[in-house]
Amino acid sequence: MTMQVQGFSQTFVTPLLRRWGVVVALGVVMAAIGLLLLVNLFDAVKTLAVLVALGLAVAGVDEFVEADRHRVRWPSYVLGLIWLATAVVAIAWPGVTLWALAAMVGLGFIAGGLAEIAFVVSYRRALPMWGVWLLDGACSVLVGILALAWPRATILALAILLGLRVLFRGISTIMFGLSLRRIYRTTQAVHS
Repeated sequence: MTMQVQGFSQTFVTPLLRRWGVVVALGVVMAAIGLLLLVNLFDAVKTLAVLVALGLAVAGVDEFVEADRHRVRWPSYVLGLIWLATAVVAIAWPGVTLWALAAMVGLGFIAGGLAEIAFVVSYRRALPMWGVWLLDGACSVLVGILALAWPRATILALAILLGLRVLFRGISTIMFGLSLRRIYRTTQAVHS
């Protein structure tokens, strides 16, 4: 049975409400990876590529898990595929130079951010916390542009930019998951 929850107008979130713990866990993993990027600023490019790939992969899985929050799910699947494809390229290219890593991740962030912005603008009335997701998409585009604009950036600059981006995404995902938990408990109390 699909039900509509007040505050989530035109968004059917019952399947996602039951998975609020998974959403929070994915947010915690993303925030932890973001913090690792910020703490390990002087690691080698290869280590940075692995951490970036992990962050992007978790963001991709998060998009698939949270797709049920929308009546139209395909934009979340497309965004998830963009993040996963960028993660695969980052991990599959172990000898990547810093410039190539910055270009690849920059393009991935721009494509993913633009897709997220388009999705949020199209479905803002049906999307819970749409402002957070709009800001997340804008941050993604900004980080992508900065990564492309500074192709000779040091590992330090790239790690800070990517670490902040992944950390912000993790925190916003945790907030969304905790909101789902609150709604889930409310709906369970009403149906008891």
